Amino acid sequence: MKKPPEHLAEKLLAVSDQLSGTDLDVSVDDIAKLAGVPRATLYYYFSGKEDLVSFFLSDKLHRVSVAIGKATAGEGPVVERLENALTAVITAMAEHPALCTEMPGAVKEAAKYSEVVNEAERVMLAPFRELLLEGKANGELDIEDVNTTAIALLGAVNMVAMFQLVQTGTVDLDATNAALIPVLIQGVLPR
Repeated sequence: MKKPPEHLAEKLLAVSDQLSGTDLDVSVDDIAKLAGVPRATLYYYFSGKEDLVSFFLSDKLHRVSVAIGKATAGEGPVVERLENALTAVITAMAEHPALCTEMPGAVKEAAKYSEVVNEAERVMLAPFRELLLEGKANGELDIEDVNTTAIALLGAVNMVAMFQLVQTGTVDLDATNAALIPVLIQGVLPR
C-alpha cells in the first residue's frame, strides 16, 4: 500500500464510519462511490479491498492509541490510570464504531489483516499490559496472568460497546463508564 495524499486520505476517512456493520464485506467500487473518488485512484494507492480496510482500521487504531497513551502516561496510581485508559477505549469505540464492530472480523481473518492485528496488539494491548505489570509489581493490582487480563479487560469493553451499538446505534458513555469500569477495576484489585 502506498501512502495516499492527505486530501484523498481525508475523503476516505470521512466515509469510513459509514462502512461500520459491513463485516469488512465492501468493494473498492463501493468505497470509491462513497468517497467520490475514481476507482482507478484507489487502485493506484491500494492493492484491493484488504488494503483499504487495513487503512481504515489502522487510522482508528492510531486514534485510540493516542487516547490510551494519554490515559496511561504520567504519574499517579495505576488504578486511576487504568480507569482512565478503559474510559478512553470506550470513548474511542463510541466515536469510531468500526473499532468494536469490524476489528473482531479483522482478527478472525488475521492472515488478510496481519498488519492491523499486529498494530492492535502493539497500540492497544501492550500499553494495558505495561500498566498491569506496573500495578502488579507495586502491589496495587492482584493479577496472575497479565496478558490474559489485558485481553479480558479490552474484550469486556469491546463486547459492551458492540452490543450497545448493535442494539441502539450508539454507546451511552456515562452509563457504560459508571456500570462497567468499577466492575472491571474491582476484578484486578487485591482482596
